[in-house]
Amino acid sequence: MGKRAFVIAGDRAATIANDVSDFRYRAALLDLPVGVQSPARCNAAAETQFMVDDGVVEFMVGGAAGIVFAGDFVRVPAGVHYACRNAGDTPARILCRTVSSAATRRALSILAGRAA
Repeated sequence: MGKRAFVIAGDRAATIANDVSDFRYRAALLDLPVGVQSPARCNAAAETQFMVDDGVVEFMVGGAAGIVFAGDFVRVPAGVHYACRNAGDTPARILCRTVSSAATRRALSILAGRAA
């Protein structure tokens, strides 16, 4: 598989490719059953982006809450707490991506240069 990691998840196949030598971007797939809430999280070093692929999801971001539908996008800046809950009658499917901040990307490229 080279330097890529592949994930197959859920009742539909989704291939998420993460380059194991480049940590600027991470991608994941979250299948959220009816009524389930993810634990609250905070990523200090990266922005987190969500795209609801299927279902109805309530996102709590930095103390505010809102309902998000299939096709909608949610952006959580680095350092902001967030959680999500399936607010619909069917399982929800969410594509999630983290994008390291510019400072983190610079530090990682400096470290990568030292390792080379």
